[in-house]
Amino acid sequence: MQRRADVPRLGSLEPSARAVVRALLLAGPLSRAELARRLERSPASITKITQPLLAAGLITEDSASPGESRGRPGVPLVLQAGRHRFIGVKVTSDEVFAVRTDAAGLVEASGHRDLADVEQGTVVGQILELVNELRGSGEIQALGVGLAGRMSRFDDIVRHNPFLGWDQVPLADILERATGIPTVLSEDARALTAGVQWSGPGRGMSDLAVLTVGVGVGLGIVIEDRVLAGPSGRVGRIGHMRVADSGPVCERGHRGCASAFLTTAAITRGIGVPRGRADLDLDAALALADDGDPVALRVFADAGHALGVLIAQLANVLGLPAVILAGDGLGMLAHARPALDAALADHLDPNATRPEVVAFSSGFDEWARGAAVVACQWMLVDPPSHRTHLTRHPA
Repeated sequence: MQRRADVPRLGSLEPSARAVVRALLLAGPLSRAELARRLERSPASITKITQPLLAAGLITEDSASPGESRGRPGVPLVLQAGRHRFIGVKVTSDEVFAVRTDAAGLVEASGHRDLADVEQGTVVGQILELVNELRGSGEIQALGVGLAGRMSRFDDIVRHNPFLGWDQVPLADILERATGIPTVLSEDARALTAGVQWSGPGRGMSDLAVLTVGVGVGLGIVIEDRVLAGPSGRVGRIGHMRVADSGPVCERGHRGCASAFLTTAAITRGIGVPRGRADLDLDAALALADDGDPVALRVFADAGHALGVLIAQLANVLGLPAVILAGDGLGMLAHARPALDAALADHLDPNATRPEVVAFSSGFDEWARGAAVVACQWMLVDPPSHRTHLTRHPA
């Protein structure tokens, strides 16, 4: 068996080989015949592409498959994902989370740091501490960082981050120069979506959405196996979509938008103000609803209605078969789900298919894992030409 150091880095492979690796990560194990169909190539070309990958030990044949002899087209090929290591980081307004994963997104180690403030030096210092803690003795092929903002799919600049107050900050270059690891940035909901698609509840789905609720309202979309970003990284701006003609006003002054109903601050304010409780958090709000408090039940029902409207519009416009709900505000579903289901049924086009709605409970480590998956996808889709100067292309 080859040592990890002898296996080629994913970003060094030819485009055709990277396409094979990506297909195996998305849907593997796959036979050569299945790869040929999936990549729209001839079986002969797949054989030619996979031969050096087999020789290098990057992929192997699944010898456990019954009824097939080695080397035959029907033998499944398996990526040796554990031989490739990545680090993913999730930055919030008060904490930094990091994980080390293999190419498939399997977490090998994790850590986190509190942030005393959001100054660049503080945040960068905590990220560097975590990277040094997690990198170990083996090579880290890429570092991915997920955070709020208007970043493209594979970016190097933090753009319009409302929680850190950062804009036009060259964070990838700063981290790459300090660590020597190729570094890529991505909008955090989009990074979470990448992890959900790669090895989470969205694995095996070619089309899906991940809708997040909590501090903000976020959206990631996968169409035909590709996480969408758009030319300016603004795909998924759903937080201020109007879901009702009346209702509360969000922090931007929009009445009846999704954020006015769905953010944790909106929910706790809607319940706490009538009760004279400025210190109310989501757990306390849920406890009130558990006890039958009518104000809490109404606010959660309104949140459920807003979620149902958003999901119906995603299904109407994009025809998505599945919407996965995630985020630190997901506890609202305990009281919001009936109103969600009713609004979804009411707003779904008569000719649209009702999507499967899946609740995915996930901590911030899952968001960091998504950033590691983005780093792996970067190496497979648009790897940097060299380590000291990165050329990014909007998705």
